[in-house]
Amino acid sequence: MDLEDLEPARKASWRGKRSAPSGPCGSGRYVRAEKLEEGTALAGLAVDATLRAAALRRASEGGAGEPEIPFAPRREDLRRKLRAGAASTLVVFAVDASDSMGAERRMAAAKGAALALLAAAYRKRYRVALVAFRDRRARVLLPPVASCELVRQRLRRLSTGGATPLADGLVRSWRLIRTERLKRPRLRALLVLLSDGEANVPLDPGMDCLAEACALGRRIRREAVRSVLIDIRPQASASAQLLKLAAALGGSYHHPRTLGSAAVVEAVLSQEGP
Repeated sequence: MDLEDLEPARKASWRGKRSAPSGPCGSGRYVRAEKLEEGTALAGLAVDATLRAAALRRASEGGAGEPEIPFAPRREDLRRKLRAGAASTLVVFAVDASDSMGAERRMAAAKGAALALLAAAYRKRYRVALVAFRDRRARVLLPPVASCELVRQRLRRLSTGGATPLADGLVRSWRLIRTERLKRPRLRALLVLLSDGEANVPLDPGMDCLAEACALGRRIRREAVRSVLIDIRPQASASAQLLKLAAALGGSYHHPRTLGSAAVVEAVLSQEGP
């Protein structure tokens, strides 16, 4: 599907108070339930939905007519409450896994920066997703989850190789956010791009890679997606390509050396929109 044909997603404002998580700590009326993800703390349990899920599961297993078998919900039956009016935040990590990231310990720097940001996201109870781009395309390695441990595991196993399809990394991340906003219209989204900026695979053959990425960046910005760009190159000077992309996205530019301070990490994930 061509990007021009995609309907604009409903915009989410970053003004005002920090988002409240769904569940017992959130505000608003209980409107529906969702499955409790693996690794998520048992909070805001929806007892009614949990019992229904357990009954349906037991019936499918042929146990509905066997009263001697104790009826007890299992871990996969657990459901949590979702409340109307409670905004949530999604952080999408888009990681460059191309061949150039294997030089000068760039991937190690990328993983270190991502893990630092991931720790801050966990403290704020943000949901996280992981996209990696290499060779000719990008892949969603992990859809949005509340378990930061799953993201850590995928990051540790991430290897490098091939070309740098930066534009496709942006598109995959953008589409993932759009899909989540269909389910959660008030979703706040933060895109964290970790790359050396050496894009060399355009979406359309013959296009200038940087110009194409910046055009995508401007469209992503219009949909109220906040962004942070982490320059993984070891050089002290900033990447001209990433600075231009940051300007197109309306995001902030950082280098891993600036992420040693917890205050900087907190500031990155607490950005307010214009």
